[in-house]
Amino acid sequence: MGVTIHYNGVLARARLAETLDAARLYCAEQRWLYHDIDERIIGTVERVVERRETEIEINGIQATNVESVTQTFPIDDSLRGILINVHAKADPVWLTFNEAGELAYYMPLDDAGAYWEMKTLFTKTQFAGVESHIAICDFLHYLQANYFPGLNVYDEANYFESGDAGRAAQQIDLLDDVMDRLQTALEDETLADENADFIRGVLDAADADAEKSEPQPKRKKIRVERGKALKPRAPQWKRGRGLGANKN
Repeated sequence: MGVTIHYNGVLARARLAETLDAARLYCAEQRWLYHDIDERIIGTVERVVERRETEIEINGIQATNVESVTQTFPIDDSLRGILINVHAKADPVWLTFNEAGELAYYMPLDDAGAYWEMKTLFTKTQFAGVESHIAICDFLHYLQANYFPGLNVYDEANYFESGDAGRAAQQIDLLDDVMDRLQTALEDETLADENADFIRGVLDAADADAEKSEPQPKRKKIRVERGKALKPRAPQWKRGRGLGANKN
């Protein structure tokens, strides 16, 4: 949970090299750390083939439940690009592409060549401050305007779309306040809070389903950890006979 920037799109393969060179130069000018990704992905991939939306009610509030239908396919693909670290408390910015030129990331599910495919990538900036959020949006605008016209961005703070820094800061502060109150309620079982009670109920039900045994004691206090950036799991890439993404 936290203000997040979502992005996807398809880049013409002929423009990949110049786009990545421009991104590296931009990172150097901003003093952002990055590292290159050049990997071959071989094995099986689980991908979403259908999304189903149903309307539900949670504590009297109408919400949309999205159910993803997935299937597993064989894969022999490449992943090229750069992974950018703008701030220690922000998720990385993923500028990684498959052979079709799609923004993508293949998350390893095990050490035997099974992957989960993501083609809408995201960077959570909630704990990095509004300045970092704005900087990432400006970088994506730069790419979209000069190299990557097929880039689509959805910014939960609405800065990318509006350019309104005050509104973005207000949105981040508002969510910080909501998360503060929810964290307090989760960690103190004596406080009455419908959202915290709902989360406890979901976790209790998941535990009972996983255990398939005697009912477990009701969950009271829940330890909440906030502000940690997402660190990509070290991949167990299956590379055939080569060291890079080029197929042998």
